[in-house]
Amino acid sequence: MSKQANKTAIGVFVVGAVVLAVVAIIVFGSGKFFVKTDFYVVYLPGSVKGLRIGAPVMFRGVKIGEVTQLRLYSVEKNMSIEIPVIFSVDPASVHSIGSMVEAVFDDKKEEIDAMIKKGLRARMEMQSFVTGQRMINLDFFPNTPVRLMGEKGIDLGDDVIEIPTIKTIEQEIGKTLEDIPIGEVADSLQNSMKGIERFVTSEEQFMDEMIKMGLRA
Repeated sequence: MSKQANKTAIGVFVVGAVVLAVVAIIVFGSGKFFVKTDFYVVYLPGSVKGLRIGAPVMFRGVKIGEVTQLRLYSVEKNMSIEIPVIFSVDPASVHSIGSMVEAVFDDKKEEIDAMIKKGLRARMEMQSFVTGQRMINLDFFPNTPVRLMGEKGIDLGDDVIEIPTIKTIEQEIGKTLEDIPIGEVADSLQNSMKGIERFVTSEEQFMDEMIKMGLRA
């Protein structure tokens, strides 16, 4: 009888421990353990310095997800290095964004493709100027090129959808500065300075001649 009682007590203890563990996950994890999450990948151009795992993914100032993985991937054909950034998104947080196309497309990939055609792009932006930390910002940028790695990218499975990227603000400013013909601007400025110098010199010579002729104030 004592052995049977011990087995019963142990069984009750184990079941109780499992129940407590499940309750703890629900309470302390705010139920996230059971929430369906969508995963996406972006191939950001240039360096991803300042971007960390756990960095927020924003849409017009609203957090909709976070970065889950950062990888290095070598493309053998052109000897380039790509950095796939994988992030998770809570479908409930973007329900209203995709509601316009949800009625037309049942497949998630088709829905995202429709939003990409409308200009959906990802861009790395500054999260904090003090710490230098970065974040991923999603927004609609119509009339921008669709930059997708496609088959060249790392195979992450059918459940991970790629979103095209655009350059950071710093990269766009840098490209603008590169396009400025510095040499021509310098030559033009130098010619302008010489013209001003000639004008000032001629004015001084004119006044000297007038003074010699007796000009007085």
